[in-house]
Amino acid sequence: MRYVIIGASAAGCQAAETLRRYAPGDSITLISDEFRPLYSRPLLTYLLSGEVSPDRIWLKEKDYFNRWGFTPLLGEAVVRVAPQSREVYLASKKAIPYDRLLIASGARPRLPGVPGEDLEGVYTLRNLADWQRLEAGLEGVRAVAVVGAGAVGLKAADALARRGLQVTLLARGAQPLSRVLDATAASMLMQAVGAMGIDLQRYSWPVAIRGEGGKIKSLALNHDRELPVQAALFSVGVTANVEFLEGTGLDDPGGIVVDGSLRSADPHIYAAGDCVQPHHLLTGEQWPYHIWPAAVDQGRVAGANLAGAGLRYRGLLPQNSLSLRGLKIISGGLGPHDAEDCQVMTELDERRGRYRRLVYREGRLVGLTLVGDTENAGIYMQIMAQQLPVQDLAADCRGPDFHPGLLWG
Repeated sequence: MRYVIIGASAAGCQAAETLRRYAPGDSITLISDEFRPLYSRPLLTYLLSGEVSPDRIWLKEKDYFNRWGFTPLLGEAVVRVAPQSREVYLASKKAIPYDRLLIASGARPRLPGVPGEDLEGVYTLRNLADWQRLEAGLEGVRAVAVVGAGAVGLKAADALARRGLQVTLLARGAQPLSRVLDATAASMLMQAVGAMGIDLQRYSWPVAIRGEGGKIKSLALNHDRELPVQAALFSVGVTANVEFLEGTGLDDPGGIVVDGSLRSADPHIYAAGDCVQPHHLLTGEQWPYHIWPAAVDQGRVAGANLAGAGLRYRGLLPQNSLSLRGLKIISGGLGPHDAEDCQVMTELDERRGRYRRLVYREGRLVGLTLVGDTENAGIYMQIMAQQLPVQDLAADCRGPDFHPGLLWG
């Protein structure tokens, strides 16, 4: 059997390793447009701040492919997949035949589509090449804008502020992490951002990027404002890397649609990671949500199913973990805008900077926010992931001795 995997990051490598255990003697080819084995993308902002050195981000050794018996095709871009002939075509003109194919091609940052995005000094941060380009471009920069106040934008703003730069963080709405945090948690986060010396500007968005001599000089913002900067880092979302699937019926820009086994509409093609639209564990809806643990979990299931194991992917449980200097925030499950029909219990300790929000529906925990004290986050996540029945949250959850283990029914 000839297995081909497009992508060698979290989902692709996990799938390949799982598949090897099921198919010890079969051919497994990994195709990647990068030149090194797996590295930790979540550590890129720590590279940017200088908290982590480049040699600390690698998750696999240089002999990784040989040790596992994989055939690596590194630095190779996929340009087309032909399901009829079961071949993958590369930019180098090679054609790679397959019996079963896994697409784990990930996603790429998108820009908002405003004039001036091609100017020097406009950056994104998704892969190692992005970091290298940004690192080189920051020389001589004094003021930088970070556009987008999601988790990556917040971490990048913190990293740039640690370097002594004047950082402006632009949030389109009333708060950072608007899909994840309620007003109380967001207020605590915004206080922390201000204490870092970061200028958070809410309801702010660029309508154009203005330059001089081919280089950025300012952002033209809504409400007829202008922000002088020498660099702008955009963190406004991603687009699934599926353009090479054009003509196959699988190239949904929101991500490849898969069933519970992570198989696509083509029975010989599976997909996992940031390029897919898996279903939400709690709602059952298609939910393109890009987090490292989900990519690993999907890679495990897809890798096994390539070999015919028949595993079911239970669904994606949204999770966020943010650590900004002294502030820790962990959230999971349903966000504040999805909990209209739920019971919500909160506890705020302003003196110690702690906040807990638990969301309860039909005898189960379906949402969580922890600010400050995040020690028991893993227990809460397991309760949600396993959809365990719990006790009434009104009992004891505000008490000083409360422990999430008390939620078990």
